[in-house]
Amino acid sequence: MSKRQTFLEAACKENVEDFLRFIQLHDKTEPFDVEEVVHEMPREQREALWRRLASLLQDVLLKLPPERWDEGREEEEGMQEEPAADSVVSVKVLQDGETYSGLLEIAQRLQGEYVLVSLPVSEAPLQNHIHALCEAWWKKGLQEREQFGRTAFFVSLQKSFILKKPGAEIQRVWRLHDVLLSLDYTSEENKQIIDLLLQCFHHPTHIRNDDGKRFLVFLFSWNVNFIWVIHGTIKNQLEFYSKALTTHIMEIYFRAWKKASGEFLEKIESLCIQDFMQSAIFLQRASPVHSKVRQIVSYFHTRKDCRSTDKMLFNLYRPILWKALNAPNFEVRANATLLFTEAFPVHDPDQSNEKIDENIQKQVENLVFVSHFFSQKA
Repeated sequence: MSKRQTFLEAACKENVEDFLRFIQLHDKTEPFDVEEVVHEMPREQREALWRRLASLLQDVLLKLPPERWDEGREEEEGMQEEPAADSVVSVKVLQDGETYSGLLEIAQRLQGEYVLVSLPVSEAPLQNHIHALCEAWWKKGLQEREQFGRTAFFVSLQKSFILKKPGAEIQRVWRLHDVLLSLDYTSEENKQIIDLLLQCFHHPTHIRNDDGKRFLVFLFSWNVNFIWVIHGTIKNQLEFYSKALTTHIMEIYFRAWKKASGEFLEKIESLCIQDFMQSAIFLQRASPVHSKVRQIVSYFHTRKDCRSTDKMLFNLYRPILWKALNAPNFEVRANATLLFTEAFPVHDPDQSNEKIDENIQKQVENLVFVSHFFSQKA
């Protein structure tokens, strides 16, 4: 009997010990490569293997459901992991046009709440296998990929908060970020994921990590209604951000703004950037967040070498800055003057040179007047 046929015959509850030995040989890099054997199987044999594995998995779950795996660990040692491990191999070798209903049945059983959510802590290796299966299924673009992608993304997001060294998992979250494009922002079933997404803005590791930062920038482009929720979360956290962490936050805002277009760009400018400008003008300097807001707004001032930045600053400052410079409240005028001085000249690069020169001259005169006023006040 060929090696492939022997392996196929072992995939049943009657020969489960033989099947486990094959898997153990593969894990120990002995001369038995599961991936190679499955790849060399004719399609009919692969389909038969998946059917037999689906039946084996069902038998295991009926005999010893996940909630009892800790108590029956010695009796069923290793058995729980094998269908998941073998399924990942099967996904890798799956060919276009191949029927894989048996493999789909296995994958659905493993990633469903009955198994994945019920796993005890002792079964972390199996959770990793199932996680890898869901990720592989998503990347391969197989049937029902959205549900597997959602599971892979959700598990990665959870793990990124609990691992002591979450760098690799944050990278994995970024690799899976397109999963969000298939999720309904308004659906109640995705509320838990949305809560986790907002938690990313509470965790310094996510904010500092390069892939984490890419992911947070992406979130500003996921759903236009999510922008205000993100901004509100960040504003609530500003008091607790260090100066160094605020530097990363302002880079995230700037990159999100640079990448945005259409309604997303409009919302980021009006709901986020202009809101920071207003806070920098009207917040009392004794406020614990005033310095952080000023730090963020100042970052946009430093990028005035970019034509689009000049245009944005002109449009957003126009309805608020000039009024604030003449406000009755002394501290408001002082805050506005500081911003005006730092952002000078505030101009529209799309205007003619003559018009720009005229506006800048008016701003110079205004700046001289304000400086004279404050010198007298002092």
